[in-house]
Amino acid sequence: MVSAPAPTGATQPVGRARYIRIGAFAGPHGLHGALRLRFDNPHCGALGQVRRIFAGEGDEICEYKLERATLLSGRSARVVLREVTAIDQAERLRGASVSVALEDLPALNPGEYYHFQMVGLEAILTDGRRLGRVEEVLATGANDVLVVRSGEAEVLVPVIEDVVKTIDLAAGRLVVEPVAGLLG
Repeated sequence: MVSAPAPTGATQPVGRARYIRIGAFAGPHGLHGALRLRFDNPHCGALGQVRRIFAGEGDEICEYKLERATLLSGRSARVVLREVTAIDQAERLRGASVSVALEDLPALNPGEYYHFQMVGLEAILTDGRRLGRVEEVLATGANDVLVVRSGEAEVLVPVIEDVVKTIDLAAGRLVVEPVAGLLG
């Protein structure tokens, strides 16, 4: 059972497309309209898989053709958009939210899930007790960790086969084996 290190965030309607936020533009990068994109999830691989992105907020979201993306560090990339060719155009996009269309994301193998698909799932223990709701997914490198909350209580659940037994997106739940040390 693997969760894909892909976009995080809530999906939003953009016309008929639904999209997921991957980061925000930090500002221009150079003099010819390139932009620095800061990722919300440093392990996001979506940018290398898409040919278009959406940038903006609320009703002011525009589609841009992605010509080139070069990783600068674990948290950012230099992005060249076909429609942005000058530094003043890039400056106007500073701070804009950057998203990709869900339909543009690559299909996953069976047993793999995008982070955003897991947020909101109900976590149930193998004995039927409610553990809480998945509020966040932490990309740690070795394995992802689900942040499950119920009221003030918080449990960190490693996404490994010994702990997360099943994920049922259609039912909106996942089943967790309460291994020693997991519940305090």
